[in-house]
Amino acid sequence: MDVLHVAVDVTDIETASGFYEDALGLRFTRAFTVEGTHNYCVGGEGPAEIQFREVDDPVVPAGINHLSVGVDDLDATVETAVSGWDATLEREPFDIDDETRAAFVTDPEGYTVELIEQ
Repeated sequence: MDVLHVAVDVTDIETASGFYEDALGLRFTRAFTVEGTHNYCVGGEGPAEIQFREVDDPVVPAGINHLSVGVDDLDATVETAVSGWDATLEREPFDIDDETRAAFVTDPEGYTVELIEQ
C-alpha cells in the first residue's frame, strides 16, 4: 500500500500551485476537473501528491494541522517563501537532530507547511 495524495481546498489554484512549485520546488503532476471542480496536483520524487481543489468557500485549515515538504536547502527555501511569496514564518529553522532541520511557514491559503531538510 502507498499514500497517494492529500486533497486541500483552495480559493486560487494558480497562487497555491505557484507557491508549492516556485517556492518549495515541487512539480506539476496532473490536472483534471470532476463535477465542475478544478483540481491541480503537485508532487516530489515519491509517489504522493498534494491535490488542490479550487472551491469558492473552503474550510481552512479543514482540520489539517500542517503539510510537510522535504527541501534540499532549508534556509534558501524559507527565504524564497517569505520574501518571494509573502509567506509567514511561523517557526524559524531549528535542529530536530544531527541530520534533520525544520521550519514552519504559512502558504498563501493559510495552511501551515513544515519544511524539512535532511
